[in-house]
Amino acid sequence: VPLYGKIAAGTPIAAIANEQNMVDVPMGFLGAGETYALEIEGDSMMNAGIMDGDIVLIERCSAASDGDIVVALVDDEEATLKRLRREIGQVILQPENDAYEPIKLEPQRVKIQGKLKTLYRHY
Repeated sequence: VPLYGKIAAGTPIAAIANEQNMVDVPMGFLGAGETYALEIEGDSMMNAGIMDGDIVLIERCSAASDGDIVVALVDDEEATLKRLRREIGQVILQPENDAYEPIKLEPQRVKIQGKLKTLYRHY
């Protein structure tokens, strides 16, 4: 699958799509839809077991349910990996680390780019 670059698990960073690198994954990890990989940068998702330097596999999609861990594009320029929550008139990108505050945004500022399928960790 293509490794698109880094994704913030912390403060959102500029979205980068770089398909030059590839990651080998077992066929059983691939579903029917398109899958891509991202390298985690930061520690905001550590309580969900997602650590700095991990490679996450993402199923490309534009919609997700509350509680899903998603790639969220904010203002068409910054991407982050967070747990999705919705409240009336707001999308909340919830970190899984008490050191970080939730990111509360108007729905039109957030585009879902995919959902977490699995992760790889190198030791």
